[in-house]
Amino acid sequence: MNVAVHRTEHERYRRRRPSVRAARADARALADKWQHPEIADDLALLVSEVVTNAVIHGTAGRGSRVQVTYRLHDDRLHVDVRDAAGGQPRVLRAASVRGELREYGRGLIVVASLAHRWGVVPRVIGKSVWFEVLLDKHTTPATEELADGT
Repeated sequence: MNVAVHRTEHERYRRRRPSVRAARADARALADKWQHPEIADDLALLVSEVVTNAVIHGTAGRGSRVQVTYRLHDDRLHVDVRDAAGGQPRVLRAASVRGELREYGRGLIVVASLAHRWGVVPRVIGKSVWFEVLLDKHTTPATEELADGT
């Protein structure tokens, strides 16, 4: 199945904590630029979680970067976050062994909850964590009322 990509954009970030904030702001700005402000909040949160994992939890060589690629399709936005770190990210349970809630480790739970689909692709060097956000799943209350005819 060949699916048309209407727009593509790449962003690169240093593996530093301030890059997470920059990636979140860039994701929000891109949603507006591509005229899909209805996904801006979810997109910013999803990008923030995946970039945080790449920046904080990944171990890669000094000076390595995190690349975020956005691909706009008719019905969805596909986002790919690639880093040079090895390892396989996995969804952790919310509770620790002692039954206490973790203060960290919920990023992929958020991704699994908000994204339409997501996954991990091992690369020769590093990996890509990708997710998709549907463009038509987000409707404003006013749009829902019009669709119902009320």
